[in-house]
Amino acid sequence: MENQMNLHIVGDNKIPILNNLINSKIDYLNSIKEAIDEHNYLLIYELLDSARYNEKIRQWPHADPNYFLSNMTETIQPELSEFLASKLLSFIRVHFPFLYFREIKTGVYEIIFGRWPSARTFGILDIIRIEFIFDEVAVNELKNYMDNPKSVEEQNAQLNELHRANQLYAAKKRSGSEADIERNNLAILKLEKDRAVLQLEREQIEKYSGSFQHFVDQAGNLYVDYLSEIQKENK
Repeated sequence: MENQMNLHIVGDNKIPILNNLINSKIDYLNSIKEAIDEHNYLLIYELLDSARYNEKIRQWPHADPNYFLSNMTETIQPELSEFLASKLLSFIRVHFPFLYFREIKTGVYEIIFGRWPSARTFGILDIIRIEFIFDEVAVNELKNYMDNPKSVEEQNAQLNELHRANQLYAAKKRSGSEADIERNNLAILKLEKDRAVLQLEREQIEKYSGSFQHFVDQAGNLYVDYLSEIQKENK
């Protein structure tokens, strides 16, 4: 009986701690709701990841994370992303005018490089983290094309080889040569299309970012640049 009473007392002593935990979660969700109602984008992003915000924006060397609270927004993040997207996309259109976006599901935006035929999908925009998640294959192809002069020479050599093969097939006029020429023509068309797309991408990078590395640096600094711009607007 005495043990049961002791357990009861211990349980009662935990009630204030439990109430504090519940109240902190309620206060957090109320803060998120008020920030949304007031279109307070800075506060929303601070509430979503306080450690990152304090480190990158306030430049505090040590900042405690609030994951135990921000995890509560996980189930509403698609709708929250959709709410936050409009302002972020407007900022990106100014600083990365060659990037376009297509909402593929609620709050998820696919990155399209350019508006020309065969424009490539370049990855996903993470609205919550204000971050480009680029497709590594697409990025590496463009990097190689821009930074490695030999890649252009290799493409030209491939095309020349295919054209020479076509001439040989046409000269021989043997059985099956038409099928060989057709395969070569398809390969030539693909190479020429890929090269044209890469050249268009290169021109846009050089026009708006100067170099591929500067483009990468700009993209990596999206979080700081965007929230710093909002800070200026609020002053």
